[in-house]
Amino acid sequence: MSQKTLSLKESFELTERDYQRLYRKHINPGLLSIYKILGFTKMDIDSAQGLEIKTKDGKTILDFTSGIGVLGLGHNHPKIVDAERLCHQLNVIDVQKFGINRLQSVLAYNISQVLPSPLDTSFFTVSGAEAVEAGIKLITRAQPDFKEYFVTFREDYHGKTHGALSFTDSENFASGFHTGIPRKNIVIVEPGNIEALKNAIYDKTINKNKNSIAGIVIEPIQGQTLGVHPTGYLRDVASLCKKNDILMLMDEIKVGMGRTGKLFSFLEEKIVPDILTVSKALGGGKRAIGVMVTSAALSKKAYGKRKDSALHSTTFGGLGESCAVAIEALNIISNERFLENVEEKGSYFFKKLQDLKEKYPTHIKEVTGKGLYLGIVFDFSRYEKNLKLLKIPFVNDMQVALIGSIVRCLYSQYGLLTHFTPPRPNMLVIMPPLIITKEQIDYFMESIDSVLKIGFSRLFGKFVVENAKNLVG
Repeated sequence: MSQKTLSLKESFELTERDYQRLYRKHINPGLLSIYKILGFTKMDIDSAQGLEIKTKDGKTILDFTSGIGVLGLGHNHPKIVDAERLCHQLNVIDVQKFGINRLQSVLAYNISQVLPSPLDTSFFTVSGAEAVEAGIKLITRAQPDFKEYFVTFREDYHGKTHGALSFTDSENFASGFHTGIPRKNIVIVEPGNIEALKNAIYDKTINKNKNSIAGIVIEPIQGQTLGVHPTGYLRDVASLCKKNDILMLMDEIKVGMGRTGKLFSFLEEKIVPDILTVSKALGGGKRAIGVMVTSAALSKKAYGKRKDSALHSTTFGGLGESCAVAIEALNIISNERFLENVEEKGSYFFKKLQDLKEKYPTHIKEVTGKGLYLGIVFDFSRYEKNLKLLKIPFVNDMQVALIGSIVRCLYSQYGLLTHFTPPRPNMLVIMPPLIITKEQIDYFMESIDSVLKIGFSRLFGKFVVENAKNLVG
């Protein structure tokens, strides 16, 4: 068998057409077709800094996706790049599995310093889903055997691994998969409805003093739908957990690390979960790292015996350079002035979006979100009905097509990279890096205003014409 691999130098010299061909053949042709429909294949990147992505043909793109939350500090933040450079200069050991890694120890200490007591014990992972998996296993180990049920919330999202997928209530992600925890052991309740949670706990009560629910897994803001819980709801959930000996896992993978204007969203409610999961922005946009944080007491209960101390482990969790980058990212984002700035920019952006809603009441149904995690919920009902009359055979989901036409127009005409999520296909997700300026916010507002002036029907018509070949395929 003959083979020819490409060198790194050759990799950087490939044409856009060549690496797309490789992607189609060796990675994911279906996803490539979606990128083509949205116009994202016209993005041969030369460099990136902050919100700005420079393409080889001289275009500037503003990234309002943050890599779905990863780029809290934007692309190639100078201090993050310096952290990498220092590691290279010092020949930092990355993989140290038999012995103590100093950078891992420091990162765990720093995390304990920015979190309320008793959250002081960290387990490092590669991804957010893996952190959730670690939290689920911790709950299972720490709770008695009769506690066999978990509670999750409708439309919550916690990752795509088998365990995390058990708590992800969406057909868009769970369809066709077995899950790590049997469905019969998962209780799904409506978010924001404390009575529904009380009833779920009551239904699983064995006697007056015992219930069979081991843990509750919850997002402070729902990552796929931007569902924001009513003020006080998380406090009520935490109170019910404490009263009924249920462990509370707070999933802050998407909104933690400053996205809401607080370092972690749960801090607004002045509660302390039993377990916290963090990832995405923790890696400074340069490294894959996640962490499951709990108390020393709970960790000891689950894995305190010497023979159990390595019962749950991971090969690539907490590598040296990953921890170095995370130390810098956490120090930057946890700075009080930095967080105040995020809160200020978030309020400014939200107000601008509310003004836009008032200007286009027939186009925009709702503005949702918090901080710099925002969504414009469009009202496609009138247009969707009219467009269906066209009977275009290759457009299966009209809402997806309509939001796709907006995303494509923002990108191709105004150089704005945005996205949407399958569970809520009528919502434009706005998730810029936390370092965004007011000038960049203003440019976004001018651009979306111009797009809405065109009108949904004309946008869709243009979208179909430009994509006829791709849509058919």
